[in-house]
Amino acid sequence: MVGSVVATGKPGLAADLVKEVSAKQNVEVVVIKMAQDIERAQGESALTLIASASGAAVLGRIDVRV
Repeated sequence: MVGSVVATGKPGLAADLVKEVSAKQNVEVVVIKMAQDIERAQGESALTLIASASGAAVLGRIDVRV
């Protein structure tokens, strides 16, 4: 049974596979970081909007129920 296993003679095949997997993971990390940057920017925009709305409420331009 062991004699039926034939080596391919390509030691670089495993290295190529590792490089490909690593490259895919790097792309995934970059995409996640971009998504986090977008989320952060949206959060900052939301805080700015809330701050401007509360300023208008203090000035009496928006009806606010407490």
